[in-house]
Amino acid sequence: MIEETKNPVREAYSLELNGFRLNLSLRYFHEGAWHALEHLEGHRWGSATAPALKVELALAAEVLGWSYELSLESDFDTQVRLRVELEDATDLFHLIPCIIHGDNNCSQVRPLEYPLLTTDRPEDPDCSELWEFRADRSSHPVSMLCCADGAVGVSVDPYTQDAEGRLIRNGVFSELPNAFGVSLGYTNDPLTYINHMFGPEDKWDYAPSTYDRAKSMCTRGRIQVELGEGRLAAHQIIRSIYDDLREMPQPKKSLREATEGLLDALLNVNWSDELQGYTNADCKVPDQPELKPWRPLVEIGWTGGGVVAYPLLAAQHTLGLPESIFDGGKGPMRIMDQIVDGYNPDSGLLYDVIQPWSDLWPESRCSGWWSGFHLVEECHSAYTNGSAVFYLFKMLTFMNERSLETNPQWLQTGMQVLDTVIELQREDGAYGYTFSQHEKKVLDWEGFAGCWFAAACALAYRQTDAPRYLDSARKALDYYASFVKDLNCWGTPMDTYKAVDEEGNLAFVRAARLLHEITDDAEYLEHLKNGADYECLWRYGFKAKPEYPPLDTCGWNSCGGSITSISNPHVHPMGLLVTSDLEYLAKQTGDSYYQQRADDGVNWLMATMELYPDTMGYGRYGVLSERTCPSDGLVTERYSDGTPCSTWFSYNGWAAANALEALTERVAEQKGKPSV
Repeated sequence: MIEETKNPVREAYSLELNGFRLNLSLRYFHEGAWHALEHLEGHRWGSATAPALKVELALAAEVLGWSYELSLESDFDTQVRLRVELEDATDLFHLIPCIIHGDNNCSQVRPLEYPLLTTDRPEDPDCSELWEFRADRSSHPVSMLCCADGAVGVSVDPYTQDAEGRLIRNGVFSELPNAFGVSLGYTNDPLTYINHMFGPEDKWDYAPSTYDRAKSMCTRGRIQVELGEGRLAAHQIIRSIYDDLREMPQPKKSLREATEGLLDALLNVNWSDELQGYTNADCKVPDQPELKPWRPLVEIGWTGGGVVAYPLLAAQHTLGLPESIFDGGKGPMRIMDQIVDGYNPDSGLLYDVIQPWSDLWPESRCSGWWSGFHLVEECHSAYTNGSAVFYLFKMLTFMNERSLETNPQWLQTGMQVLDTVIELQREDGAYGYTFSQHEKKVLDWEGFAGCWFAAACALAYRQTDAPRYLDSARKALDYYASFVKDLNCWGTPMDTYKAVDEEGNLAFVRAARLLHEITDDAEYLEHLKNGADYECLWRYGFKAKPEYPPLDTCGWNSCGGSITSISNPHVHPMGLLVTSDLEYLAKQTGDSYYQQRADDGVNWLMATMELYPDTMGYGRYGVLSERTCPSDGLVTERYSDGTPCSTWFSYNGWAAANALEALTERVAEQKGKPSV
């Protein structure tokens, strides 16, 4: 039912559906301020102070809400906001995927890191009761408001054209306490967020507002209402938008070619004889396009170590390659031996780097590159330890299934680490975020990174049949599940200051899938579904139009790539780690949506790989950066002449290894050898 409000100035519609009451209004921008539009008659809206401005909003009722068409004609450049207020609802949670998740964990975040939707700390420029962004910065161009009874979303086509054919980018916004909506045109309001801070210095990486406005343009979208279990109802809105906008990338090379390309580049480009290890490498385009090592991958997990070792091992055997490809110390066994040799008997955990990685911490075996962000220093991290032990047990599982010889020290050390975290595990299931290096003690409980220990415990149970590992994993998943259901997983990477992120949930997905395989308990299939849906919040469901080279004109397709966090607004390959888990869920439920999402991710990766070297200007096929920028977030790289660049002139070994793991598991699945 649609009916006008009784407001005498007629500035709003009242919409009702399934008990949701929405107040809908329009505003336009002129001479530095926003002004209300008055509903005139039919579809027409206008303003007595701007008689040449003509706005039309046509609504059409649908089963779950309304479709709309919004257009403007004006004698001045402007934009129009379609603003919705949700009345009489409780437990409100604003959601613009990848950008606004509630207040963006305001209570845990130091000032000036990234946008916070809050009225607290009004003196801080990163705190505002309203934030608007380009719609293509979100994985799906929608702003939602979740409540106890479900969710309401307003979507918009991310792009339109003005009368002269100029590309116009539309917007999405959230506004406290209960308003949200989209813009025809956009303004980054109140600021343009680029990237989070680095280090303790008093600086912040924002820029003045950017915008797209015009005299004539139109767009369309939907206002969708979903009843359901609180915030989880938002996933149905995401699915609807995905169905409308999906455009899967179309790589030209085969799956095997891509897998072989990643492996070959790791072995022959990424490896440094001088550093005697795998590295990150960088260059400068176009003046110095040759990749040079700049950081050895001495960390034990997350961005090195086991993350690299397991895919190397799996790829060699899956592709049927000889052991000789690892000549010169390149083998995965050596990497895991070095990790295990770093057991710290005082803490019962692993040292987080296999050797001091920087002159900044010449004696430290705990401080890695992340210590430069000054959130985690001189202590063990759940992320590095949990990731390392997970891959330790994944390698053991892979090797035992193939009757390959293993080092007995791996199992012993892996069990010692897990026994430590189980001993320290809180009664509610939490494992902790950081740990002392001098005793068995949790230093900081707040964060999601410990969920990697749950996935490791599930694999340890498979290896040992010891009930304590299964019991611990089950208890942990009960705890971490609440973060996933709340669409608010935070506290995983140590360089994002406990931002809401995509990465930690990958551990949850892996653990849920493993526990379902082990127990056949439907509860874990439900956890897996919730985790997969959370990943889809971060995984692009449409083809963006990047603003800057080299991605602006090459036809690159963002669909299937995953944003890292609200702090680091760029696409990275880490979401590929759950490819086989999405496929498992699709088979278990018969829901092809999850297979489509898995296919998007693999095709996004393979098509992105094909941009090297010609489009990217450096590297070769198989080289992979961690960063592609579909929108205006994290565009910090510059060409030699100062032009902004929509990627990073880097070769990140861990990113390529994540990709190799996913593709190797898909190759194995096609050969009839399911993944670990």
